[in-house]
Amino acid sequence: MARRLIWSVEARNSRKNIFDYWNNRKKSKVYSRKLNLLFNDNLKIVIQLPEFGNPTKSKNTKYIIASHFEMLYYITPNEILVLDIWDTRQNPQNFPI
Repeated sequence: MARRLIWSVEARNSRKNIFDYWNNRKKSKVYSRKLNLLFNDNLKIVIQLPEFGNPTKSKNTKYIIASHFEMLYYITPNEILVLDIWDTRQNPQNFPI
């Protein structure tokens, strides 16, 4: 049975901020659409293979790398909770986990 995917408020906000940034920078939504497909494609893999991601210090929390982004998620028996999306080009001291 596949787990259900849930986006946390923080992850939704991060995704929106990423899209807003690139929409303003490129004056187009094309790149944001490509990023959205990239995020969704990677999360489809996570739903099927939750242990696929890299471990973190927190139990049951993993991350996957999608281009310049790390997508943090928490695994439960029935759900995958997307915790945050992190642009790896930012200051590493601000990394949430």
